[in-house]
Amino acid sequence: MTPAHSAAPKARAMEFNALALMASTVFTGVLGMLFWIIAARLLPPTAVGQASSALSAITFLAGLAQLNIISVLLRFVPRAGRATGGFIARAYGLSLLTGLLAAGVFLALGFGSDILGDEWFVPLVFIGATLCYALFLVQDGALTSLGGAVWVPLENLLAGLLRVGLLFALVPLSTRWGALAALVVPTLVAVGVVNTFVFRRLVPRHVTTSTASGEVGWRSIRGFVAGDYAASALASCVALLPPVLVSSRLGSEAAAYFYIPWFIGVSFGTLVWNIAMAFVVEYAGDAGTFRRLIRRSVRLTALVSVAACAVVALAAPLILTLLGTGYADEGATALRLIALSFPFSAGFVLFTALSVARKKLTPLVASLAVKTVVFLTVAVIGLPDFGIDGLALLYLVCEAVTALAVLPVALRFHRELIEPGDTPTGDRAGNPPGTGRVLEPGLEPGVEPPLDPGTVQPVGPFPAPSPSPSPGSTS
Repeated sequence: MTPAHSAAPKARAMEFNALALMASTVFTGVLGMLFWIIAARLLPPTAVGQASSALSAITFLAGLAQLNIISVLLRFVPRAGRATGGFIARAYGLSLLTGLLAAGVFLALGFGSDILGDEWFVPLVFIGATLCYALFLVQDGALTSLGGAVWVPLENLLAGLLRVGLLFALVPLSTRWGALAALVVPTLVAVGVVNTFVFRRLVPRHVTTSTASGEVGWRSIRGFVAGDYAASALASCVALLPPVLVSSRLGSEAAAYFYIPWFIGVSFGTLVWNIAMAFVVEYAGDAGTFRRLIRRSVRLTALVSVAACAVVALAAPLILTLLGTGYADEGATALRLIALSFPFSAGFVLFTALSVARKKLTPLVASLAVKTVVFLTVAVIGLPDFGIDGLALLYLVCEAVTALAVLPVALRFHRELIEPGDTPTGDRAGNPPGTGRVLEPGLEPGVEPPLDPGTVQPVGPFPAPSPSPSPGSTS
């Protein structure tokens, strides 16, 4: 096959993976909306607010626990060779250990009882759910990095359908715990089924077909993990803490009205981040495809963001009426404001993709840090005064200012990546095309420079595949 003919399948592979992951997010979003529509019909707003706040807290802890290892898997598993199985297993173990620590600190500070009460089993619920959701997030990165992105939509579709079915069965048994149980139990089932498939089918197939001759050691990518986690934690704070803040400052009823608009916004962030995920996987294999991949990524991201912004902004009251007139009356303005942020969030995702390709991520981490501090500080101080509409407006302003601030850097990275001096073919280390060689950074001339916290792969404006506060996960 000629290079011209082989390039086309590579380009189509990126689009196929992106569309598969976007389909997963659509399934998650639609089934998540259906879940909360049914919950709003079966439960009072205070119970919906309590369940959604608990889910936001659990997914926030899971986001901290998974250390954004998804990015590590996407970057290194495609070329890990014989080390693939052990590499993924150690990633899972690190996520579980961190999850146990995060949940323990959360409970020690008393936040668990503030949301769900003082019963003896509340700590067990938070710890178990946090570990389960952390693995649920990481396993989608394993699937995608092993070439199994097509299974991610099926996984989330089935898990989402099971959640909706269990809602009908469990809410009559307990209005307080039924909705949360309906969210967690299918997640546990999915973790067991998917990882059986990953380790028994996908990992052996990857090892057999891989052309990589080296192994990836965790010691050689410590800087990558450390810096990546810093960015992931910042993004998780912005994406997952607002519903918890609304619940604590304004009460469970206000949290119920705010949660659905915020859920839609986080779902959109996950949707466009999936395009960047597909870009990362394809670019990691062959840097020579950068021009084609980034051009297609920009087109797809622009199409999705503009269409989603228009549809959600215009149809906001109609969407929320599905949950009840009270949700439409209280949440329509917030939803419109969040929808207006979609193009800016999408622009930041593209900046993230360019930063990954250029391996110059200090501006990205800095911009995330500034946005997180400003957004959460103003929210904590002003939320009792400006309410959920003001919080949505604050988010829009922060997203717009951040996206515009990083635009010059994004354009510079793009110019640097297409300069003639860049490696035209082969992998990012400058090795010949098709060798699949994996080298630890800095070992010999011609390879890529060492990875450090200033040049590590981050997350986008939402955790990616984001631990979005969604009943269907954040895949």
